[in-house]
Amino acid sequence: MFRSLKSLRPGRSLLGLLALLSIGIAAPAIAVTITGVVRDNLSVAVGNVDIDFIDACTGDNVFLAADRTAADGTFSISIAAGTYDIHFIPPTGSSLCSGDLQSVVVSANANLGTIALVQGRLVSGTVLTPSLGPASNVDLKFVNLATSSRRFLGKTPTSVTGAYAVRVPPGSYDIDFRPPVGSLFGDTERLGLVVGGTDISGLSDALKNGFTITGSIHGQSNAKLKNVDIDVFDQCTGNRIPNSHDNTDVNGNFSIVVPSGTYTFAYDPPQCLGVYSERVANVIVTGGGSQGTISLRAAVPVVGTVLDNLGAPLANAKVKFYDVTQVAAPRVGTTNDRTDALGQFSILVPQGTYDVNVEPPVGRALLVYHINNLIVGPGGGFPGTLQLLAGVTLTGHVAGPGNVPQLNVNINVIDHVTRTSERIAHDATDAAGNFTVVVNPGVYDIHYDPAACSLMAPMSQDSLVILANTTLPIMNVVTGIHLTGFITDPISQPAVGVDLDVFPPGSAQKIYTPGDNTTATGAYDVLVPPALYDVRFVPAALTRLRPAVRTGVNATAPGTQPVLVLQNGLLVTATVHYAGSLSPANNTDLQLYPNGRLPALWAPHSTVNTLGTTTFAVEPGTYDIRYVPVAGSPYQEAWRYGVTIATDVDLGDQILILPNTGAGPGARSGLSLSAPSPNPTRAGVRMTFTVPEGESELSAWDVAGRRVATLWHGHSASAVTIQWDGRRDGGGALPAGLYLVRLRDAGGHSQLQRVTLLQ
Repeated sequence: MFRSLKSLRPGRSLLGLLALLSIGIAAPAIAVTITGVVRDNLSVAVGNVDIDFIDACTGDNVFLAADRTAADGTFSISIAAGTYDIHFIPPTGSSLCSGDLQSVVVSANANLGTIALVQGRLVSGTVLTPSLGPASNVDLKFVNLATSSRRFLGKTPTSVTGAYAVRVPPGSYDIDFRPPVGSLFGDTERLGLVVGGTDISGLSDALKNGFTITGSIHGQSNAKLKNVDIDVFDQCTGNRIPNSHDNTDVNGNFSIVVPSGTYTFAYDPPQCLGVYSERVANVIVTGGGSQGTISLRAAVPVVGTVLDNLGAPLANAKVKFYDVTQVAAPRVGTTNDRTDALGQFSILVPQGTYDVNVEPPVGRALLVYHINNLIVGPGGGFPGTLQLLAGVTLTGHVAGPGNVPQLNVNINVIDHVTRTSERIAHDATDAAGNFTVVVNPGVYDIHYDPAACSLMAPMSQDSLVILANTTLPIMNVVTGIHLTGFITDPISQPAVGVDLDVFPPGSAQKIYTPGDNTTATGAYDVLVPPALYDVRFVPAALTRLRPAVRTGVNATAPGTQPVLVLQNGLLVTATVHYAGSLSPANNTDLQLYPNGRLPALWAPHSTVNTLGTTTFAVEPGTYDIRYVPVAGSPYQEAWRYGVTIATDVDLGDQILILPNTGAGPGARSGLSLSAPSPNPTRAGVRMTFTVPEGESELSAWDVAGRRVATLWHGHSASAVTIQWDGRRDGGGALPAGLYLVRLRDAGGHSQLQRVTLLQ
């Protein structure tokens, strides 16, 4: 039986053929003889089969003498050593299907053995132009849905009446109808054609209108590159747009037809050219035009082997490269970027430094393998053997209005505590709205980013505990409303990089809003579900601008918000270190209490960085300043009282010491309030406190400074332990978020602890 070899790649052994045939870099161009025999599925010899050798580098059909089988099905062909696709085309009128071997490198005389051609069913129909006239000379490309690879069926162009008839083996196929060179029409597709036990006739499909996009691709020293494949991907659906004649010609030129839309163009050269692939995103097509000249840099091979969690070779793993020397570490385009049956890969990338993700194939519950800062030099890169680990699966479904499945929704998995994004593969929904990703066990927020063209608002599911394979609750997204407006500084200059945090009214749990920073013009455009919101505007770090809040913002209908003017403040600089080691106390939070009273001033960027420093803007005033170490730290929080800020000020270096006994604004007594446990919490939190003398009160407050619950009031000569179930006064459950618990005595002395309530 015929066996497709498309999934095999250069540099790997070719199973089923003699050792003299391999897939890899071609040997010197010496003449070799290739022999074999062609039979049908009943082992009957097939004579007069046309055999074509297609040069895998140039795409040329190599001229051959004696390139047909004899009456007994045998053949013997002399050809220069090299890499080829080999086509076997039965004689006209045969009921057999054509067959092929792909990416075969011939380095010495060899026998291919028996090539088996299978019986097919006749599939016939007509191809029309967009105006429903006959479309002649249209080529048909069949893609086998089971293997996602092209099933070669010979050259079957339509006649002058647009008619075609082709022999196809049983199976399920997508058909790409490809107009001839010079046509002004675009390809059209027939999806999911099932070929069974009988012939199919009467099909009718019409080509599409589109716009002609041209360009030229050059390599080093301005060399014109032939046979570079141009793939076009719709940025909304993620689907590849079918295109005929999507390879460059001998002059490096291409001309394709695509409909209007926004696309990513991928330029993939043959590996033999020794140059890298290129990706160009956000190409907007509203008419014909030129992409100009695309230059591809020289590249070197990166080779390695990928194993699964059991140590077996992992086939069809995808290897992605991200250039860490550029802003935002963009992904580098690559071809031949999947492992072969032996788990091996050889991928061309430019010299440089890369982060690398190795993604398992669909259906394998394996984690993405990550390499930091792989240096690729003149000799290439050699990451060695990489073994992927097992994880747990998250399976979900995304539906929109009317329960319609949502395609190409991007899934992001965020660690609930560290806020780091998990590396996941296959992170977009399919046409049925389904997805499956693999993660380590943990507590996560799941972010859903619908395609921009869908007009659906981003959504999230927060604080999900994932300990085993899990099916997530269905995510129902809704049509969003664009919350738009402009932000300026006091002299009407654009406030750039202001972050918008959007909350339901009175809630401390913000909704998920990607792309929520102002642009270079001070403009913002945030897509949200229709509702009323409280919006916090957080200026970029290290600016003098102070944050602001708007409450009750109406986002129930399209409209532009009034211009917001952020006011300047005074810059406060602080440094925090740990006693003993004097290492930076990164993530220590500075809380400023105006005149020693609750609530703390809202001061974004007041958490120290990895160097132990921070700079943030505040309004003038006198503050008690609390230094709160990162959760779980054994170090004691510190206080500075009565700090007057009338100009820019450097608070100097604060040293945090052991043990952790924290105190609050005005603390001068023996008050003691233990750290809450567990924290964060869903079911409730326990705290123990002591008040040496007099009456005292334990109360809970939200971050906006509103009292939400009185937990205890009275006096006690001994320690008191209370259990708080996260409910407000009156019994209602509080929303998830951060809360302050304050112990205060009659003399005004107090202590504070933070409690995070989960959903």
